[in-house]
Amino acid sequence: MVRWYTHLVLIHTSSSMLRQLSARNCTASALLASSRRTSSICSGPPRIRRTLARRWSSSASLTAPNSEQEDAASVAAIRNIGILAHIDAGKTTTTERMLFYSGAIRRMGEVHDGDATMDFLPQERERGITIGAAAISFPWRKHHINLIDTPGHVDFTIEVERAVRVLDGAVAVLDGVAGVEAQTETVWEQADRYQVPRVAFVNKLDREGASFARCCESIEARFGVQTLCVQLPVGEEAEFAGLLDLVDMQLVKWADKEGEQVQRLPLLPSAGGKMAELYGKAVEGRQTLIERASNFDDELGELFLMEEEIDNETLKAALRRITVQRGMASQVVVTLCGSALKNKGVQPLLDAVVDYLPSPLDLSPFEAHTVEGGKKTRGRGPGSEHKVVQLKPSSSEPLCALAFKVQHDRQRGLVVFFRVYSGVLNAKSQLINSSRGGTKERLTRLMHVAADDQEAVEFISAGHIGAAVGLKHTFTGDTLVSAKDAAHQMVLPGVQIPKPVFTCSIEAESSAKQKDLDAALENLQREDPSFVVTVDEETGQTLMSGMGELHLDIIKERLRSDYKLEPSVGAMRVAYLESVTNSVELPYTHDVMLGTDRHFAKLTVSVDPLLEHQEDSQDENEDEKEDGNNSNVVHWKNQGAKKMPHAFALAIEEGLRAGLSRGVLTPNRVAYVKVTMDEADCEWDSDSSAASFRAAAALALKEALREAGPAILEPTMKLEVRSPERCVGDVLADLSSQRRAHIQEVGSALGGEGGESVANQGRSIVHANVPLAHMVGYATLLRSKTQGEASFAMQFLRYVEVDPATRDRLTGNLRKAPPKQFEASSSDD
Repeated sequence: MVRWYTHLVLIHTSSSMLRQLSARNCTASALLASSRRTSSICSGPPRIRRTLARRWSSSASLTAPNSEQEDAASVAAIRNIGILAHIDAGKTTTTERMLFYSGAIRRMGEVHDGDATMDFLPQERERGITIGAAAISFPWRKHHINLIDTPGHVDFTIEVERAVRVLDGAVAVLDGVAGVEAQTETVWEQADRYQVPRVAFVNKLDREGASFARCCESIEARFGVQTLCVQLPVGEEAEFAGLLDLVDMQLVKWADKEGEQVQRLPLLPSAGGKMAELYGKAVEGRQTLIERASNFDDELGELFLMEEEIDNETLKAALRRITVQRGMASQVVVTLCGSALKNKGVQPLLDAVVDYLPSPLDLSPFEAHTVEGGKKTRGRGPGSEHKVVQLKPSSSEPLCALAFKVQHDRQRGLVVFFRVYSGVLNAKSQLINSSRGGTKERLTRLMHVAADDQEAVEFISAGHIGAAVGLKHTFTGDTLVSAKDAAHQMVLPGVQIPKPVFTCSIEAESSAKQKDLDAALENLQREDPSFVVTVDEETGQTLMSGMGELHLDIIKERLRSDYKLEPSVGAMRVAYLESVTNSVELPYTHDVMLGTDRHFAKLTVSVDPLLEHQEDSQDENEDEKEDGNNSNVVHWKNQGAKKMPHAFALAIEEGLRAGLSRGVLTPNRVAYVKVTMDEADCEWDSDSSAASFRAAAALALKEALREAGPAILEPTMKLEVRSPERCVGDVLADLSSQRRAHIQEVGSALGGEGGESVANQGRSIVHANVPLAHMVGYATLLRSKTQGEASFAMQFLRYVEVDPATRDRLTGNLRKAPPKQFEASSSDD
């Protein structure tokens, strides 16, 4: 009885302290951290600490700062991080341990048991994989960590893309046995694109064949970076027992099965026996760390050259300066190690997040562009006159937030996830969507996010991540500002949407269900911009396109489970595109009589190919408009030369979009084309109208596309096959002769100077570029050829022009005869 009474007193007293901390704008995580180290009033059992952590986490962004200093201190304590990895590298398991040790959850869930906190979708729990990015907040060492767990499968790369867009830092999790894998490269490139600082965590060091040294070599070889190893493992595989902390010169061990009791033993030169051996290894590793780090930090380099003694805090400060610099992750990365499943290494990883990854203050100011009056002007993106604005993560700044995800909730409707870059977002406030021409929005509910649990709050301040209900016109990548700033709006850089590469038809089970299916598909498109639904103009068929077979399989499952629909889905086929190979300038006059009405418009259309620059087409000049799905660019010259009516200019753009929606050889969309319009060449009279210019633009563009050497494009993939050596010959023969693959390299699994691991002995990796059309059903065929011992992973590489045989087949009869390679592949299923 005394024990339970004491616990109740602890909760009551700790709640009072929590209120006092809030009144002083202090983080309650200080209380939690100290309770682990001292015998304070909060030294109760772990579940008491976790109760406080959950209560603090939901209230951390609700305390208004009393001064600029307090505001800055609060933002400096924020870490917006993401967990990035190849599938099955252990990122969700790592996240689960982070939540448990911070006190955010009561018990650790497991991916293989289907009860992981962050994998809450039924499809995720059934398949044991992460499908959607999920956000959660928790405290650690007086800091507030907003964490986004992302999928590791290439089909869900949009989830990584939009998460990385709003992150300040990331943890790249790698399999200690496999090293860098195909999707590891993809997520690393995404993080590089947004210049996200990161640390690497080599996981699964308890597994047979694990090697920290070889994994580091793999990182250096595949990414061209230097690893700064701040830890070394004590033992590997079954002997993995702990870590050597090379910064604080400590042996780190875990005394209990759940990994809550962390033991830190100092490494001293006076130690004997095993500790003396570990001390020598740590000294050597620390020296290597300092030598490498000194190449990237002037202060540390100067001390190193002068052979000055470098203390722990000096080294830690240098490592932080290196890591927080934007773009530095493409040169060097702080590297840690552990085994999340065995509950080893996660607390030091959390320490590294706090010590080395940046806060919003470290990366500020953030750039946005002004949009005067929110008026959308032709050919100039969201506004006609825009200049760069520097945003500071301060509550006193004007509100500017970025919507990075939209999710449909059956009870709440559309839920928009956002990050506040400056200012404060208040509940029930009126907003302006400056990415959509100043559309007005009214927020009805504001929420703190914890995976699938969302708690209402009054406001969310700068630097934090939250969710909102009531934003009916907001999409992924949109910028939200306060309605008070309607005359001086800002637009943040949006989210890059990957292009879908697989397509299949879909049909409602009955005409009575058609409206329900249309509504469901609209919701799914709103949630996932990489999922595209179109209607074939000739057949009237509804077509849905996605990033891969698994992606569209999940869509089908969600239609059945979430929307209770049973649609018929056609065979999977590759999403071909059309483009042009030459440049053409075409004057066009539209002068027709419709009944008694004359319709007149005159213009000149120029088209240029962008296929050879498709990797760069995502970063076109701000003055040019880009179609996110097709990578087409519309550019205006001599704007204002003739003072063309705004309605005519918008009609021209509508006509161009219509012309680009369907090719001249096949029904596929047109892509990688730059269309230039010159206002000086446009003419109109009293018989001209918006409809005249819309028709003229569409017809002129079709003619120009025909004259510009139209070409059919197919997606090619970067393929990685891991196979037993005895099967490599069969794998290579199949890829070369049946799948038009270009073999790039064949090597040993993981490889490097350290040689092969035990688990990888007798295994090889095949790297190849292959047309996606030949990879439908490849998983079944590969299992058959290798007795289930091989695996493969793909990532989108680029679009290329099809070979003559494929072109003839596609232009001959695209729908009546499925591609031969599809028949061959599908027969294996």
